[in-house]
Amino acid sequence: MKSIFKILKATFLGGILFLVPLVVLLVILEKGYGIIQKVTLPLVNHLPRVHVLGIALQELIGILIIILICFAAGLLARTANAKKLIQKLENGVLSFVPGYSFMKNMNENIIGIESNQDLKVILVPTDAGWQFAFLIEQIDESTFTVFIPDAPNPWSGSVVFVDKKDIKNIEISQKEALACIRKLGYGSKELLKNKL
Repeated sequence: MKSIFKILKATFLGGILFLVPLVVLLVILEKGYGIIQKVTLPLVNHLPRVHVLGIALQELIGILIIILICFAAGLLARTANAKKLIQKLENGVLSFVPGYSFMKNMNENIIGIESNQDLKVILVPTDAGWQFAFLIEQIDESTFTVFIPDAPNPWSGSVVFVDKKDIKNIEISQKEALACIRKLGYGSKELLKNKL
């Protein structure tokens, strides 16, 4: 009974952690769309009332402006000054948000952005056998901090401190490990062939 409650709790909390960034993104887009509609309304009032594919011209222009702003922000984010600013924000403010770094890294992998900060995938022993884990940092010469994600939702899991001798290195990418975890281990036959 306790294990069922633990699974339900982990799944529920994992769902919340998965939905929070999406909800925040939707709220930001909705607020931005509202502001842009106020700007485009005076411009569109002089144009004929036209609908394109069932969308009013004002809404269509608002959507196009949001797309252009996102594209421009994407170009701006590639500049050296923007990268420095983002790094300062992440180190100074966002690093205090629980799980921010891990979620950011996982989101980049989910949407296909190649990151130069992929977490190293390892295997660690548990009571039930070997389990995927992500190497977070080295504490000293023989102790490492690792994150052991839950399946099927890798947003939740456990932070553990593991001796170097208990870590099994495997050569698979973070993206491959996350996909295997989300699929409840399907694909692990090929992924871990000759590695256990």
